[in-house]
Amino acid sequence: MIRSLGGWSQVKSMRRAGDRELSDQRILGSGEFVDRMLKEAALRVKYQFYGNERILKAEEFINKVCREGNVNINEIRSGSRRKHITRIRSLIAIKLVKDYGISLAETARSLGASTSAISKIVSKSKK
Repeated sequence: MIRSLGGWSQVKSMRRAGDRELSDQRILGSGEFVDRMLKEAALRVKYQFYGNERILKAEEFINKVCREGNVNINEIRSGSRRKHITRIRSLIAIKLVKDYGISLAETARSLGASTSAISKIVSKSKK
């Protein structure tokens, strides 16, 4: 961190001027980068749930998306390959894994799919 600021003399002059560089010992980078990473981490944690709350939130979300998509939840869990059903299943899987922090296995159980199928859905969404 000291080297990236230009050495001790630069750090001391910044302190005298009242300038502070945001830092975190777990993250290497400029203060701006550290700030951005901490904000992103806070957003992710906001959507992560623990214990039974996670399962309840997943069920609520699945039911909500099924209502909005005018789809029966049993169709989602049946493994149907109809385009509309697969699109909704993918949307649910991606949201549960990425935003809610639910594991691939739990998501697969909730959607009546295999863990590898959910893994493929999530990895395709990254591209």
